[in-house]
Amino acid sequence: MKILKLRFKNINSLKGEHEVDFTQSPFVQNNLFAITGPTGSGKTTLLDVISLALFNQVPRLGKMSTNEIVKKGAILTRNQSEAFAEVTYACAMGEYISRWEISTNRNGNLRDYEMFLADTAQVNLDLKKSEVPGKNEELIGLNYEQFIKSVVLAQGDFAKFLQVKKEERGELLEKITGTEIYRKLGQLAFFKYRELESAVKEQQAKINTFEEQLIPQEEFEENKKQAQHIQDLKDKLQKEVEDLKTQITDKENLVELEKNIQGVENEHLENDKEKNIFEKEKGDALNKHQELQDFTDEINSWKNTTSQLEQLETKRVKNEEQLKTLSRKLEQNKTDFNSLFGLNTLEDNFTQSLNNYKQNLRNLYSERQNIVTEFKTLSKNIQQQLMSFNLVLSQNNPLETKHEVHILVQKKNKEKENLEDEHSFSTTIDFELEQEKIQLQLKKIRAAEKVYLEIEQLKKESVKESELLEQNQLDLKNLPPQIKDFQQQVDLQTAQLEAKQNAQKIADLQKKLDDYRLDLQPETPCPLCGSKEHPFAEHVPVNNDKISTEIKVFQQSLHLNQKQLTQAETQLKGLQQQNSTLEKKIIEIEKKIKLQEQNYQENFVNEIQQLKENNFTEFEEHLIKKTTELQKYKRVLEQLVDLQKLQKSIEELNDLLVRGVHKKEAIQDLYKGNNFEKELGDAEQAYVRLQQEEKQLKNEEKAISTELNQLEKQQEKTKQTLEIEFRKLGYTSIASAIEKLLPHSLFKKYSKELQDLKNRQISLSSRLQELKIQQKILLEKTTKKSLEELQKNSKDQENKRKDVEIQLNELQRIIKNQELYLKQILTIREGIGQQLKTNKRWKTLNDLIGDSKGKKFNDYAQDLTLSQLLMLANKRLVLLTDRYKMDKPLADEDDSLVAIDEHMGGQRRSVKTLSGGETFLLSLALALALSDFASRNVEINSLFIDEGFGTLDPETLDQTLDTLEVLQAKSSKMIGVISHVTSLKERIATQIQLSQNGQGYSSLKVV
Repeated sequence: MKILKLRFKNINSLKGEHEVDFTQSPFVQNNLFAITGPTGSGKTTLLDVISLALFNQVPRLGKMSTNEIVKKGAILTRNQSEAFAEVTYACAMGEYISRWEISTNRNGNLRDYEMFLADTAQVNLDLKKSEVPGKNEELIGLNYEQFIKSVVLAQGDFAKFLQVKKEERGELLEKITGTEIYRKLGQLAFFKYRELESAVKEQQAKINTFEEQLIPQEEFEENKKQAQHIQDLKDKLQKEVEDLKTQITDKENLVELEKNIQGVENEHLENDKEKNIFEKEKGDALNKHQELQDFTDEINSWKNTTSQLEQLETKRVKNEEQLKTLSRKLEQNKTDFNSLFGLNTLEDNFTQSLNNYKQNLRNLYSERQNIVTEFKTLSKNIQQQLMSFNLVLSQNNPLETKHEVHILVQKKNKEKENLEDEHSFSTTIDFELEQEKIQLQLKKIRAAEKVYLEIEQLKKESVKESELLEQNQLDLKNLPPQIKDFQQQVDLQTAQLEAKQNAQKIADLQKKLDDYRLDLQPETPCPLCGSKEHPFAEHVPVNNDKISTEIKVFQQSLHLNQKQLTQAETQLKGLQQQNSTLEKKIIEIEKKIKLQEQNYQENFVNEIQQLKENNFTEFEEHLIKKTTELQKYKRVLEQLVDLQKLQKSIEELNDLLVRGVHKKEAIQDLYKGNNFEKELGDAEQAYVRLQQEEKQLKNEEKAISTELNQLEKQQEKTKQTLEIEFRKLGYTSIASAIEKLLPHSLFKKYSKELQDLKNRQISLSSRLQELKIQQKILLEKTTKKSLEELQKNSKDQENKRKDVEIQLNELQRIIKNQELYLKQILTIREGIGQQLKTNKRWKTLNDLIGDSKGKKFNDYAQDLTLSQLLMLANKRLVLLTDRYKMDKPLADEDDSLVAIDEHMGGQRRSVKTLSGGETFLLSLALALALSDFASRNVEINSLFIDEGFGTLDPETLDQTLDTLEVLQAKSSKMIGVISHVTSLKERIATQIQLSQNGQGYSSLKVV
C-alpha cells in the first residue's frame, strides 16, 4: 500500500485548500522527505488527514462524529464552514480515492459528515458512508489500528521500551502492539472456570432442596394404592351422575318439545293469513302478467326491431359524412403522386406505371449499393494490407495511395538488391533448405560447445579433487603423533584418578562426626540415627574437602582428553576412507576427460576448423545473423508480391468509385427526395388504403339501405299479429297491453313471495308431523319421576363425586410432586456430570493460562511477541548496521534488552550502555519491525517517522540521517521524517514546510 496524493481543506490550523502529490516532483526524485515546522504548526495534521479520509478516525481523538467535532472543537478550522480530507492510494487491487467531508447549514450548524470511495476514473463505489472504512480496510489489508502502527512509527516509545524492566516492558509492548487480548483471555479463562464451578455448586444445592421435599418410599407406595381405590369409586359415581343427567335432559326435552309443537301450529295459522292477503293485493296483477307471457317473444321482437331501425338511421348519416371526408383525402393523394413522382393516379394503367417506376429506381439503387458494398469490402482489404506497410488508404483519391505504393515498391526493390549483393541471395533460393542447413550448423556448433564445456568442467573437478587429496595426505601425517600423545595423557590421568579415588575411600572410613554433620541435608534421613530433623546441622566448622575437588578436576580433564582422542581417531579413519574414494574418483574423471576429448576431435572436425580460439559465441552469432538476413530477404520478396497485388486492387477501387458516381447521378434524375422507399411507400400505402376505405364505405351504404327495408317489413308484420291477439284479450292497442306487463324484477319478486308462502305451508306441516313423532318416542322412554326429584338426586351424587375427587387430587398431587422431584434430581445429576466434563477442559485452561488479572497468559504471549518482534527488528537492523543484534536478557542479566556486539566477538551488553545514536538505531529497527509485524501480509511503501530527532547531538543526527537514506534506498519506500529540528533542512532537500501566522492559522509549502 502506498500513499499517492493528499488533498484537504480547512483541517485543524491549516486554513484553505492544500495538496501534496507524492507522484510529482520533487518527491519522484527523492522519496526521503522531511515534514518540518515549529511546535503546533500542524505537522501531525497531515497524518490526521490520512487516517480521517480512510477510517473516519484520528489517533489522538478516536472515531469522529458531528457531536465529537463540536464537543472537542477539532478537525474543522476555526470560523470556516466546510472541510474535507482526501487520500489517493495504490494497493494490490488498484488505485482508489477515499474522501471525508463535512459542512455547515445556513444556520451555522454542522451537517452530518459524508464519506466516499471512488476509483481513479472518479466513479464512486456504491457504498454507504458507514461502509467506506470497512471497504478501505478490505482493499488495503489493514484495519485502523494496524494501519497506524504500520505507517506512523513513533520510535520514541521504543527508546523507552529498550531500557525498561521486564514487567514494565510487557505493559509497554502490550500498548505498542495492541495485544491486550491475551490478558483478557487469561481473565476470561479464570472467571469462566469460577462461574462453571459456582454453577455446579448451585445445582448440588438444588438436589439437596428437592431431597428434603421427598416422602418415604413406603408412604409413597401406600398413597399410589389408595389413589387407585379412590379413582375406581370416582368413576362409579361419575357414571351414576351421567345417567341422572341423561334422564333430566330427556325430561327437559319433552317439555321443550311440547312448546315447539304449539309454536309450529301458531306459525301455520299465521302463514294462511299472509297468503290470503297476497291474493287480494297482488294476485290480479300477477295473473295479468302471466296472461300476456305467451306473447313475450313477439313483444320483444317488436321492441328490438324498433331499436334497430333507430340505430341504422344513425349509421346511415355517419356513413355519408365519412364518404365526403374520404373524397378530400383522395384528391390530396393524387396531388402528392403528381408533385413527388410525376405520376397520375387517375390514369387507367396507374398501377403498372407505378410498378415500372419503382422497379427502375430500385434497380438503380441496388446497383449503386452493390458498388458501394464492393467498394467498402475492397477498401477494407486494401487498408488492412496497407497497415503492414504503415500506409493509409485515401478513399476519396485512391490514385494518390497508388503513387505511395509505387514509391514503396522502389524502396523494397532497392533493399532486395542490397541483400542479394551482400549475401549472394537470389529469387531462386530454396528458403527452407537453406534454413535447415543453417540450423544444422547451429545444432552441431552448440553440441560441440557443450562437449567442450563438459571437458573443461571435468578438468576443473579433477584439479579440485587432487588438491583435496594432497591436503588430506598432509593431515594423515600429523594425526598419528597427536593420537599417541592423547592416549598417553588418558592413561596417565586414569591412573592418577584411581589413586585419588582410593584415597577418598580411605578418608571416608576415617570420617569423624563433624564430617557427617556437614553432609546432613533437610528432609534426608541421618545415616546414624535415621531422623529427618537435624538440630545440630547448623554452625558446623567448614571442612575443605580437597580430595573431592581434585577428583572432580581429574574427571573433567580425563573426559576432555578422551573426547579429543576419540575425535582424532574418528578423523583419521574418515580421512583414510575419503582418500580412497578421492583416488578412485580422480581416475574415473581422467577416463571421462580422455573419452570426451576423443569424442570432441572425431565428431566436430569441421566445426573446430571454423572456430577461432574456441570462440563458440562469435560463430553462433554469425549463423544467427545469417538466419535473420535470410528471413528478411524472404520477407522483402513476399512484400514485393503483396505490393504488386495492392496496385491492381487500388486500380479496381478507383474504377468502382467512378461507376458509383454515375449511378448516383442517374438516381437524382428520377427522384429528388431524401428517402425514396419511405416516401413512395407512404404515398402508395395511402393510395391503396383510401381506395379500400372508399370501396368499404360504399358497400356499407348499400348494406344499410337493404337492412332498413327488411326491418321495416318485419316491423309491420309483427304489429299486425300483436294487434289481433291483444284485441281478443280486451286491449285496444299494443301499448295498452304492454303497460300491464310487470317489470321483470317485480314479476320475480311476486312469484317468489307466492312460492315462499306455499313452501312454508308445506314445511310447517312436515315439521309438525315430525315433532309429534318425537313426542311419542320421548313419552315412552322418560321416567315417571318428576324433574325436581331427578335434579335433587343428581345434585346429591355430584356432591359425593366432588368429595371423592378432592381426596384423589390431593393424593395425585403428592404422587406427582414425588415423581417430579425424583425426575428433576436425576436430570440435575446428569447435567452435573456433563458440566463436570466441560469444567475439566476449563480447569485445564485455567491451570495453564488463567488468573484474576490475566498476568500468566499475558506474560507468556508477550514473551512470544517480543521474540517475534526482535527477530523482525534484527532483520531490519542488519540493513542499518552490521555491529549489533538485539536479544532478550538471560536470567543473570539486567532486565533491559541486550545488544550483542558482533564487533566485540558477540559480547552481550545492556542497551543502557549504548550511545544516543546507537539507541536510536535499535529503536528505529524496532519501530520498523512493528510496521512489518502489523502488516505481515501487506506491503507498506509509505512510512512516517515521528519523535526523537530533537534529542540527538549533531554527529548522531548525521549518522541517523545516513541510516534513513540507506533504508530508503534499499527498501524503495517513501519515508517522511516529522521533526522541528532546523538542521534537517540542510540534509533532506525535499521538505513539506509548515509555518504559523499571527492569527492561529498555518500555511504549507513543498520545497
